[in-house]
Amino acid sequence: MLYGGGGGNAAVALATWETDTILIGHALGSDPMGAWLLENMKRPHLDVSAVRQDPAVRTPHCVVMITPDGDRTILSTGYEHARWQEVPENTWDGVEVVLVDGYAAEAGTQVAAEAGRRGIPVVGLDAGRATAEVSSLVVWSRHEHPDEADARDLNSAGHPVILTGGSGDIAMWWGNRALRITPPPISPVDGTGAGDVFAAMCAYGLASGWEPDQVLPMAAASGALLAGRGRAAGNATLAEITELAATLEVR
Repeated sequence: MLYGGGGGNAAVALATWETDTILIGHALGSDPMGAWLLENMKRPHLDVSAVRQDPAVRTPHCVVMITPDGDRTILSTGYEHARWQEVPENTWDGVEVVLVDGYAAEAGTQVAAEAGRRGIPVVGLDAGRATAEVSSLVVWSRHEHPDEADARDLNSAGHPVILTGGSGDIAMWWGNRALRITPPPISPVDGTGAGDVFAAMCAYGLASGWEPDQVLPMAAASGALLAGRGRAAGNATLAEITELAATLEVR
């Protein structure tokens, strides 16, 4: 058993990189799984105190089945009844960047829009169109957005977009720039969460004021390292990611 969810995976990655991070999402159940999840997400730099447990909720979860090539099939349970939490007013103080998981749907769109009103950049992870249109940077997977024309169209409306795709090229449209990078060759162990960690590094880069050609190799390296070691081994350190990123060419 491992923690999960796009926002949860990204939050743990950011905390691993010693970035103070607050996680807020749907309520967990007052059940053993909810208690286990909160306990196992506790770590330095990650604040989960705003995640509440609700006796009326059953903690949602996924079963992830991994094939020998590192690909996976995910079966989800309980998310159709998820109760999304509002962001407390005092939580916004000092926030430098917000990452919104697209599966939060309307709740995520509202959070992204509020962040925008406050002048806080937003990374939309697999964001739907409504969330994408209020995001500062959109990270889409080719599995869900296979048509590059959609990404270019969104970029033409003023939203930078990164399109990921497993071992295939990663494409970025940022302003009038179109960039590509080939992920480092790895022997995949488990691709679960690699896209979430990729988006987490994009958020880290936005908060750090990086240029697009610095964000792209760092994000590609972070996702590849996780897929190559598997979720159970944990996220790579910033030093490991930086070393691998230096070998990648943005073109």
